[in-house]
Amino acid sequence: MDIKEKIRLANEQAAACLTENDPYWVDIRPAGECVDGLEDHMILHSGPPIDYEDMVMLHQRGMVSAMLFEGWAKDEKEAVEIIRSGEIKIDSALNHNTVGAGTGIITKSVAMNVVEDRRNHTTAATFPAEGPFQGGFCGWGLYSKEIAENLRYMREVLFPPMREMLAKNGGVAIKPILAESMQMGDENHTRQTASDLLFDKLVLPQLFELDLPKEQIMRTVKYIVETPRFFHCYGQGASRASAIAADGIEYSTMVTAAAGNGVEFGIKVAGLPGQWFTAPAPMMQGRYTNPKYTIRDQLPWIGDSCVVECAGMGGLAAAASPIVCSLRGMSMKEALAQTREMTNICITRNANYMIPNLDYEALPSGIDIRLVLKTGICPCIHGGMFNYEGGLIGAGMARIPMECFQKAMKAFAAKYR
Repeated sequence: MDIKEKIRLANEQAAACLTENDPYWVDIRPAGECVDGLEDHMILHSGPPIDYEDMVMLHQRGMVSAMLFEGWAKDEKEAVEIIRSGEIKIDSALNHNTVGAGTGIITKSVAMNVVEDRRNHTTAATFPAEGPFQGGFCGWGLYSKEIAENLRYMREVLFPPMREMLAKNGGVAIKPILAESMQMGDENHTRQTASDLLFDKLVLPQLFELDLPKEQIMRTVKYIVETPRFFHCYGQGASRASAIAADGIEYSTMVTAAAGNGVEFGIKVAGLPGQWFTAPAPMMQGRYTNPKYTIRDQLPWIGDSCVVECAGMGGLAAAASPIVCSLRGMSMKEALAQTREMTNICITRNANYMIPNLDYEALPSGIDIRLVLKTGICPCIHGGMFNYEGGLIGAGMARIPMECFQKAMKAFAAKYR
């Protein structure tokens, strides 16, 4: 069998991990119990691995916040000293079975949603939204008494009814929500409006059926319905669990991870497990929330949330959500063209995601490093635009740098030829 046939068969197997996946939300547990390889005195962050001294301010602040949150330091000065001493292990979240959205700060005590892929026999963990303000510890790397109290409140008050519901009903299927919401205007990266409503319709009745005090249930319900884009973490968990299944498939050229740390952007490839291929992190193009902001206020791409693009959502699914594209000045015609362009660099189409705006064509899925290089088309990724001092200042799009794919192809050729 020649190498082209080996690659074709490997990519068919890898892409099936994405399109035939069967993810369920099954539990909420501390990261130390569900994130593989997460040790005591270890801090995970978004994007490719990076040393503390090279991090942007948001990540350095997140490291310090993690130290204070876990009680590993009494103040910021001591936290920095301990980090610089090398006593704390620092690693990329995507080197584990988790996702570091935003700054992606994860330590052993952080409560995580556990997603089990019943087809692929993999699990992934993602941190829940921290409430209506979409800020806080994990995504922003912030720490204060109020943030710490909110995390405790979530763990001890809000999550127990959700855990009881999951145990009683055997989990919540994620894929049907993703599939239906894609026909209702979500691309499931920047927009989860339909996903949230579908999730609420499924989950809230199950919560009300619990034999618990009404006040306790209503606190959890209020948290769910008042938090914008509540479902985003579940889409990331489903995407990550399916990509993990493809990691290590010999000869596969499919991208299994993509993320930035505000300095570098990197990808991982199924047939080259454990390796990162990086380039300078791209700037996003979009519309700012306030005209006072300019590109000088914006941080280069930071966050792991584009794992959803690896699974065929977000920037690959622009046609499903023209409203997202309109936020950055694109027409519906341009949104459709973006998705059709992405089909040129993908291994397959996902028949679960049939899009009305495309006359019910299926969305592309499984980015192939060979096709990116052959066509010169870099994948589009959607997401939020971060202020370099923290906070969201807009929504937009970037393209994964071509240099990532060039480095990956060079490594692939060295390994397999």
